[in-house]
Amino acid sequence: MLRALYTFLVIAALSALAIWLADNPGHLVLDWRGYEVRTSFVVGLLLLVGVALLVLLVYRLSAGLLRSPANVSSFLDQRRRRRGFLALSRGMVAVAAGDAAEAKRHAAQARKLLDETPLTLLLSAQAAQLDGQEEAATKSFEAMLASPETAFLGLRGLFVQARRAGDRDRALDIARRAFRMRPKTAWAAEAVFEIETAEEDWASALRTLDAKLSAKLLARDEARRQRMVLLTAQAMTAAEAARAQAGEAKRAAQEKALSLALQAVALDAGFVPAVALAARLCGLTGRVRKGAKLIEDAWALEPHPDLAEAFMDLVEGESGYDRFKRMRILAGHNRDHIESRIALARAAIGARDWLAARGALEGLVGEGAAEAPSQRICELMAEIEEGEHGNRGAAREWLARALHAPEDADWTGEGWRSHSWSPINPVTGEFDALEWKAPGQRLLPVMRQGAGAPAPVAVAAEAAKAEAPPAPEAEAPHELRPQLEEDEAVAFAPPLPDDPGPAAPDEFGGFAEGDMEGERKW
Repeated sequence: MLRALYTFLVIAALSALAIWLADNPGHLVLDWRGYEVRTSFVVGLLLLVGVALLVLLVYRLSAGLLRSPANVSSFLDQRRRRRGFLALSRGMVAVAAGDAAEAKRHAAQARKLLDETPLTLLLSAQAAQLDGQEEAATKSFEAMLASPETAFLGLRGLFVQARRAGDRDRALDIARRAFRMRPKTAWAAEAVFEIETAEEDWASALRTLDAKLSAKLLARDEARRQRMVLLTAQAMTAAEAARAQAGEAKRAAQEKALSLALQAVALDAGFVPAVALAARLCGLTGRVRKGAKLIEDAWALEPHPDLAEAFMDLVEGESGYDRFKRMRILAGHNRDHIESRIALARAAIGARDWLAARGALEGLVGEGAAEAPSQRICELMAEIEEGEHGNRGAAREWLARALHAPEDADWTGEGWRSHSWSPINPVTGEFDALEWKAPGQRLLPVMRQGAGAPAPVAVAAEAAKAEAPPAPEAEAPHELRPQLEEDEAVAFAPPLPDDPGPAAPDEFGGFAEGDMEGERKW
């Protein structure tokens, strides 16, 4: 409606102007070089407008002719760029599809049409990588370093190349350059931290951790955990270095290691590796009470074999009886935990208090046991039988059960299991990757049928025996056959290790007197 009204007003205005000019025709006189031209004002105005349009047309034609070479060149450039970007797109698709030949062909075409733009260099590098031409890919990435716009991308490509080649030093140098260039880039920070920890450069890793935290690349809880592990690793390195020294230098190195371990404990009082290390260093530097307090606090949170081991070794030259007295205090902080019972049994064996040792393991073996005893418990029972009654036959039976008993927990990571904690996985080099856990799938053994009340059968083995059809008896190893009863349900015959159990001085697997101090048996 408004547009129609606007059009009507414009027509009305023009009509009014035409009427006004018709009522006031006037005269236009042009006198030039003796010639006189007379016409009306309206006709003169129309002639003037026509001449102006003619001049404008001539100007535009002349300018177009003058600019025609540039226009032709621009058209050709645009056409070349369109073709270049089309080749670039097809090359990227070929790289994604894994077609090396097609990717190289489109990369060459894009480089010819677009020169060495960042995308053409990237496509050339990726095509060379796909074709296995590592040198050509490296040259393309190095060419990117010349331009500030592509330098970071080039560093990323060179880092990948160095990592594929296994050149850790070059990869670390490139990652550090990239991290300095863009401190808030996650891949650069993680790459630097990963390589520094894999090389056990704990001081540099701590500085990188601070930089990551400043750049807000990780949460504070995660940073706290990583700092705790790094401090523990530093303390372990310092403690190891102190062993090779003597006198005041050794004392100073132990104090430094203790300071680092205590910093780690301050971040988490329940972190077992840090607490155990700090307690051992306290014992070496004469701070026995402080070391005991550290272990007791951690034991109250979660008992652990490493803590028990450190607690037993806290006092140098201590008698077995005094050690047993101290262990009773530690076990009292978490009395019903299985680790408390095992630690108390080990200490009692060291003190040759066989009654206390059996009492500590009561409920973990025999009819009242909720589950089959683990390897450690079987080995402890063998040691008790040998030490208390000299019953080598019973000790041998317990050692035979230990061969296929459920395994105890270990520090476990990808492709790695160990009784000792490490800040990195020695197989993969991954930082803080070890967990304390038992193997997920293990055969639960059947209790031997001896004199007296029959021992319980493992639930899993009993269920398998009830449901599975009868199968021919598997041929057990020769050494194992005399140790198995006919009614024992064995899913498979486990391979015998080189060392079937704790050290034995005789053919029955007994224990030497020196083994009765309660060392940890695995």
